[in-house]
Amino acid sequence: MRIFHKSESWSDKINFIDENNVVMGYDLSESCCEHADWFISDKQAFEPIARENTEDGTPEDMPGWNFDRSFFREIENISVFDEGSMVIFRITKGDSEKFIHIFNCHNGYYHHGFEFSDNGITIKQGSV
Repeated sequence: MRIFHKSESWSDKINFIDENNVVMGYDLSESCCEHADWFISDKQAFEPIARENTEDGTPEDMPGWNFDRSFFREIENISVFDEGSMVIFRITKGDSEKFIHIFNCHNGYYHHGFEFSDNGITIKQGSV
């Protein structure tokens, strides 16, 4: 899997692309009173977790990690999100698993779009 973020052409986007050309893209452009971000953890989290700032535009490599196309979880209306929400995707490498979380904490007015696709065919799309 490769993670592309904060590059010149996609300064407000994050894109995860696995070896099978399964792609998840998320729009991070923020407005006034919100916090849109992402993180990867070993377990499903139910509130935002801080991540290390490695946003220099260089793609990150996670060799051997691929999306579980059948896993999708949406978490809404948790007070820590201030009317926002979070979506969780599962990635696997052999018997190991990790979870990609995209989220937006806001006051009910802002949404950020995401799309999850397999070789150009949309599996899920929506906004958080």
